[in-house]
Amino acid sequence: KVFIDFIIQIVNPQKNETILDPACGTSGFLISTYKHILTQNTQARIGDKLNASERKQIGENLVGYDIDPSMSRISLVNMYLHNFASPNISEYDTLSSEDKWNEYFDVILANPPFFSPSGGIKPHSRFGIKSTRAEVLFVDYIIEHLKPDGRAGIIVPEGIIFQTGKAYVELRKKLVENGLVGVISLPSGVFNPYSGVKTSILIIDKAKNANDLFYADIQNDGYSLGAQRNKIEENDLP
Repeated sequence: KVFIDFIIQIVNPQKNETILDPACGTSGFLISTYKHILTQNTQARIGDKLNASERKQIGENLVGYDIDPSMSRISLVNMYLHNFASPNISEYDTLSSEDKWNEYFDVILANPPFFSPSGGIKPHSRFGIKSTRAEVLFVDYIIEHLKPDGRAGIIVPEGIIFQTGKAYVELRKKLVENGLVGVISLPSGVFNPYSGVKTSILIIDKAKNANDLFYADIQNDGYSLGAQRNKIEENDLP
């Protein structure tokens, strides 16, 4: 959750923007985004500067897809528990189905899966980059589905930055040409005990054709990097 909140603070989604998580899991990004927007529109108590129709619109603007039917159900329950009357969550195969290809968003936030399911991925032909790697396809999908001045924050395995395969090289070129403004390298172990994969955060802002790329190397995130993830003093995120 610490990285979800960190990314949302950087990307800074607004009340009138459409927001997608194309691999939403339990909807952590969407719920934290809603809280962020409420906090942005607070005077005396949380979200009090928003009227009822604005709150309803924000709820409709938050969209999630997940391929796993059980995850979609958990996501719906989680959204209901956070007072969403009709959550916009779809059980949807982002990489193999074309049904939602023509939907575009102001903001995309994602921590997509780093592994391919058993049987592999059979992507459709609309992708600009030919690959069967989940992380390559998800990043390509996100670039393709941002509006012309859209923004994104994506957690990716570090291989996206360093791998030399043809698809990775093409993807990096596409990122640089489509508003990549920041790369934040995270230490190994931040997703323990679930995954030991070393990861980075990519920040995209299509409105900024930045000549300079912001690069940060995070050593500590406020928690120990072992299986227990106990709170520690050192924290580079602020």
